[in-house]
Amino acid sequence: MTDFDTGVAAQAIAGALDGPGGLGLVLNVFAGVPGVTRTPAKRGMFRSEPERVQIGSWRYEVTRDGRISAAHVVGGIVLAEELLPAQGIAPHLARALAEIATSYGNSAAPHLQAALEVLAGAG
Repeated sequence: MTDFDTGVAAQAIAGALDGPGGLGLVLNVFAGVPGVTRTPAKRGMFRSEPERVQIGSWRYEVTRDGRISAAHVVGGIVLAEELLPAQGIAPHLARALAEIATSYGNSAAPHLQAALEVLAGAG
């Protein structure tokens, strides 16, 4: 899929992040796209894990203080990890989605388009 525009995707994501659904909406909308895996948060008395969304080779987690941690994961090994500033979330997610578009091609195109339309309407 060569017609995926990261600029348009970043604008739709940024608009939705500023809207009423915020980050939770953005992460949940992409959960149905091929190549995206969402793991809900686990809360327990002795052990808890944050919500995780794996988009391509990038894993996103919401930290306890509400920031986003992005980790580049290859073969189950974290190669790099960073905390994303608020203005850096949308372009980072758009690049990860471009990786999905390239890897899955036409099978992911309708899912990506539908997710971006939902986000554009939410912003």
